[in-house]
Amino acid sequence: MTDAPVPPHDPVTPAGPAAETAPVAPLSLTPNEPKRFTMRFALAYAGLGVVFAAALTGLIVLVIQPGHHAGPSWSTWKPTPGTTQKVAAQIADHVAPRYRLGEKEGQLVAVIPSKPEVTSGTQKIAISAVAVRQAPQSNTGIQVYTTTKTENYTFCGLGAHCSIATGTPTQERGRLVRREALEIALYTFKFEPAIDTIAAFMTPAPGATVSQILYLRKDDLKDELSQPLTKTLPLVTPPLPTSSDTGESATIDKLTLPHMFTYSLTALQTGGAALILDPAA
Repeated sequence: MTDAPVPPHDPVTPAGPAAETAPVAPLSLTPNEPKRFTMRFALAYAGLGVVFAAALTGLIVLVIQPGHHAGPSWSTWKPTPGTTQKVAAQIADHVAPRYRLGEKEGQLVAVIPSKPEVTSGTQKIAISAVAVRQAPQSNTGIQVYTTTKTENYTFCGLGAHCSIATGTPTQERGRLVRREALEIALYTFKFEPAIDTIAAFMTPAPGATVSQILYLRKDDLKDELSQPLTKTLPLVTPPLPTSSDTGESATIDKLTLPHMFTYSLTALQTGGAALILDPAA
């Protein structure tokens, strides 16, 4: 705001006998005062304008200069924002159809996301805690986690107890299902900040009634989440169950096998159940 000259005061006339003396001169700023302050503000704004113009020019040059490219995106696809369950459903719907039983056959397994719970008969039981054993049947060094940031994914084939109904169960096929679970876990951790743990109930072997669980925490995949997905899983199209995957097998085994568990349930006095995980043989 420009400083305005101070208006002159009314002349002051002394009282009494001195009233006939000359009036006191009015108080006012000299004419140069407001000009000097106005000039200072003008110079300051001009200086700021030069700095802003230089910064804007530098930004434009940085963006349009040849050879300047934004860093690679983590993936070519990502879910649209929504609730945790909607995001998880989008991820399952995106990943699962890409895994096939054969070149001209149907989907390998269905993938069903859900909150932490298991089904016992017709009853659904909430999982309130997960206890991870370091050695089978040993409570030494057991680690207990809450499930407030956990998402379940159930992998289910068309056979009995969600097993895969057709084809031959092989090491390659088992690794392929683990690859699918790993890909889903990576997408979930990357795009759903409310989730930091995945419990993937895998398909059992034909004839078996109990499956294994892939239990992954976000910290287990922190390196993979900091680089593009294609660095971890470079194959654009997942291999078929009958294919030998030499390019990704070591990575898949490294990231999934140490986190495979058998499981059991125990009721909690506070309600719900605890999932007890034992390292898979």
